Amino acid sequence: MEIPASVKSVAKQIVDVQQAIAGKNPGFRTAHAKGIVCTGTFVAGPEARSISKAAHLQGQPIPVTIRFSNGSGKPHEHDGLPDVRALAVKFALPNGKKTDLLAITNEAFLARTAEEFLAFLKTNLPDPATGQPDPQAVPRFIETHPAVGAFVGRLMQKPVPASYTQALYHAIHAFRFTAADGTSRFGRYRWVPEAGEAYLNPDESAKLDPNFLQAELKARVAKGPASFRLMLQIGEAGDPTNDATVIWPAERRQVELGRLKIETVSPTSAADERQLIFDPVKVTDGIELTDDPIPAARSAAYTFSYEWRTKGT
Repeated sequence: MEIPASVKSVAKQIVDVQQAIAGKNPGFRTAHAKGIVCTGTFVAGPEARSISKAAHLQGQPIPVTIRFSNGSGKPHEHDGLPDVRALAVKFALPNGKKTDLLAITNEAFLARTAEEFLAFLKTNLPDPATGQPDPQAVPRFIETHPAVGAFVGRLMQKPVPASYTQALYHAIHAFRFTAADGTSRFGRYRWVPEAGEAYLNPDESAKLDPNFLQAELKARVAKGPASFRLMLQIGEAGDPTNDATVIWPAERRQVELGRLKIETVSPTSAADERQLIFDPVKVTDGIELTDDPIPAARSAAYTFSYEWRTKGT
């Protein structure tokens, strides 16, 4: 996908502001800096073929690389702080290519465009006079951008997962899925944990080890695979496909696309963290992007972040 220069310009500003907020941490992402890499297998279920002709949805076992992370740009931040978490999966397709699926623990995004997201980030910048962010800047922004307030409200309902493997993850964008018979529909992914959801309040999570989420994941996977079901919410006429701030009605039909098994924590996770890039526009035949403007901006921002952590640029 060719990303316009104007989108790249905004994405570069986003990365610069993120670094100004979190500080420059060489070797780490400018957002979702703290993470852990795993390996596993995805197997599509029987209904997946009727949804899409994509190679990884035909039923054969697909090797995957998985990354769990916290949302902050600070790589050493305590796991017990309220924050969005993410699950990124890279599917190794039979033809040698790869496709990525990125999801977070929030049903929708906080901005409809990259420009809106940039404007929100700037409200978190330190005031030159005090060296601290203006405590009223975010509330003022929310007054004219209710999607931000809704995002924060949802986050605080489930502020800290008890385990990376016991949170519900949403791919906040819609995609167009086309089956081998030519039929197509729009849908939104979500990863549903087979162990069930479990969350902590910030008071109790703050007392735990700063890296308890990674430690818990390692201990859990050492005993056996952790699993998620990949569900697809099917859109209907009138459901927006170009606005990541809008949540589709809960009663929309859901189809189970398959099962993800997280089998091992990578022994080279720290090195993997530096080299891996998960790209929201890296789709494959049978799955298409919509005209949602956010994925292209995310892709460009992740490229700038990758260059920063791997090349010091």
